[in-house]
Amino acid sequence: MKKNIVIIDDDEAILRSLKRLLSTNNHVICFSDPLSAIEYAKQNPISLVICDLLMPAVSGFAVLEDIKLLQPNCSRLLITGYAELEASKSALNNNIANMITAKPWDNFELTMLVDILIENSHLKLNQCLENVSS
Repeated sequence: MKKNIVIIDDDEAILRSLKRLLSTNNHVICFSDPLSAIEYAKQNPISLVICDLLMPAVSGFAVLEDIKLLQPNCSRLLITGYAELEASKSALNNNIANMITAKPWDNFELTMLVDILIENSHLKLNQCLENVSS
């Protein structure tokens, strides 16, 4: 069964590249508008959200915080340029993101990271379901 991945980036080339890379085993939905992605998250289950840090309308931190509130079991990957990596560490420390990766990325490493984050998301969801049924 394919998992839902939401990708948010203001750069259309990044969206196309990530969609091409990750669509083989997943259902990938891309948004250049972060607010549309948040609206999507209100209505649809998501296994993983991949979000750029620097966007014109709203920061990736804010987007990931909103999605975390809407879907707490969804894994969150912050993707950013090398220059912002140091500043992005606070997203990990504050549990806004589960992982951070840099642009440009290595395809093999990113696909492995995506698989791990999706598995983590489903483990959290299953644990929540078990706790509810107990």
